[in-house]
Amino acid sequence: MDYRLDLVVLSEHDQTCRFGMTLHNLGEQDLINWSLTFAFTRFITPGSMTHGEHHQVGSFCQLKPDTLVLAANHHYYCEFSVGSFPFRYHTDGILDAFVESEQQGQKVRVPVALTPLVLNSPHTERSFVPSVIANELALLPHPNQLQRDNGHFVVKRTLGVACHSELATSATQWLIDEFARIHQMKLSNSRNGLLIMKSNPTLDEGEYSLKVTLEGIKVEAGSRSGFTHACATLLQLAQLTPQGTSDQVQFPCVTVRDAPRFRYRGMMLDCSRHFHSVATVKRLINQLAHYKFNTFHWHLSDDEGWRIEINAYPELTEKGAWRGLDEVCEPQYSHLLHRYGGFYTQAQVRDVIEYAHQRGITVIPEIDIPGHCRAAVKSLPDLLVEKEDTTEYRSIQNYRDNLLNPGLAGTYQFLDRVLEEIAELFPAPFVHIGADEVPHGAWTGSPSCQALMEQEGYCDSKELQGHLLRYAEKKLRSLGKRMLGWEEAQHGDKVSKDTVIYSWLSEEAALNCARNGFDVVLQPGQSTYLDMAQDFAPEEPGVDWANALPLERAYRYEPMSEIPNDDPLRKRIWGIQTALWCEIINHPARVDYMIFPRLTAMAEAGWTQNSRRDWLDYLGRLKGHLVMLDKQAITYRNPWK
Repeated sequence: MDYRLDLVVLSEHDQTCRFGMTLHNLGEQDLINWSLTFAFTRFITPGSMTHGEHHQVGSFCQLKPDTLVLAANHHYYCEFSVGSFPFRYHTDGILDAFVESEQQGQKVRVPVALTPLVLNSPHTERSFVPSVIANELALLPHPNQLQRDNGHFVVKRTLGVACHSELATSATQWLIDEFARIHQMKLSNSRNGLLIMKSNPTLDEGEYSLKVTLEGIKVEAGSRSGFTHACATLLQLAQLTPQGTSDQVQFPCVTVRDAPRFRYRGMMLDCSRHFHSVATVKRLINQLAHYKFNTFHWHLSDDEGWRIEINAYPELTEKGAWRGLDEVCEPQYSHLLHRYGGFYTQAQVRDVIEYAHQRGITVIPEIDIPGHCRAAVKSLPDLLVEKEDTTEYRSIQNYRDNLLNPGLAGTYQFLDRVLEEIAELFPAPFVHIGADEVPHGAWTGSPSCQALMEQEGYCDSKELQGHLLRYAEKKLRSLGKRMLGWEEAQHGDKVSKDTVIYSWLSEEAALNCARNGFDVVLQPGQSTYLDMAQDFAPEEPGVDWANALPLERAYRYEPMSEIPNDDPLRKRIWGIQTALWCEIINHPARVDYMIFPRLTAMAEAGWTQNSRRDWLDYLGRLKGHLVMLDKQAITYRNPWK
């Protein structure tokens, strides 16, 4: 490329970092009337930029230099400050950039090559994963009762499945499909099959028993989910015979009696910051079934993109699903030079829901309100913007116009139509409404909000937030849905204890919500966020605002470790959820890398009783399981490389 951009951390003091940025003109032409556009997730302190002026919206930064010409083979240098904790990773730096200049009277935009961020204080620590021997029974998560018996059941060419329960129909078809995909082996429905699926009404929801003998396999369950979990175990038990012939598979003889530790075991995928295709979403849901998760939390709206078709408001996907220099939503994070985005049609959503249902996965949608709404606000300004509003605020992601207004009638009209379509589309009894990160100073300059506060006797913006969320809760209840929200949903003390709290700030915050009478799902960022870097090396992709999350730390997360087993507070905890936020995760290979193998560690925390969990034993099973990941072309991070 003709242009290169360097960024160096010059100093770090008391939550302030100073940077030096250099743009090199390596071409043979001068840059005339030029400017630099770049993506940078931290907020550049106003007035700190030298040798130019900058404008920032989210991560979208535009720099107008104080010199009109950058001569060929020369460079431009500036400095700026960020009020932030120290930078540790290269992905903390500039994510994308281009220069715009005037050539022969025309504006020309050219991408810029980026060099890795030069850090002032990178992590010196490194994680260590001990060497282990691969375990023959590479089962993830570990069954709660497992006995290895003598011998193997060997299958040549094909295996018949005798399905004696309607509850096993979907799981049986999934097993047939997955054996063909992963092991290239044919399974077929057969009354006389040696793999027997049989109903056992004494087994609880999700529970199953499985016995492999020299003569065959018998599976029993009392629920659809129980049969699905048994099939996931069978998929992991299958091995090539010692001869290694492609038409033979063997199963170690085992006796398994297994049941989930927590009733809720979920994963959230952020499809707003970067759009993920239906194929990518389905692939992830299929993997969740492999590891006995039962919930897929689909983050479908945020500041950077509205991702679901709403018939009442086509503008949401015509405008809010796209980012670009000529769109109502500016570029963010990457793809600065090109129109970027996408959305899911309602037909595609139904297809994903059915796909997940066949695998025992409940799909829960999230429409984030009242913050994180910029894509919606920019799409429907006539409905959602109060022209007289003079409020000044900055959200944590550096936006000044990303809030729904609780004082506007249009806000409630918008919520009614959107929630009605969401409730009709998703059969799950829950809808997640976000409720997180409403910035300080919200609605202070809004005449309609100030009038609402006076009318209701409210004292601060949290009560306004609670007012809006209480409306959403009642609307969802009228639609037969229960409201879920991040822990800020309780701010303002307006929603009922029927709302379920997903706690991300910390486990202590979650337990406090439970003590206040809320049902809770544990999702502490420090232990469950898969966008956190997996090690301390600067080149490791990811973020670390909560902390780095190496595999061992992810595995050793023990939910409610300080709460006695007989404490009634435990009854309020539904289970745990892991999450992948996607500000800097923009393609399927990076999704794989950030998720695997830590997803298997999270699976074990949600499924396996604490007494059966052991770090070194897990590593042995994981090492044996990598063959399965290789067979599926999953681009995981290898802990031993």
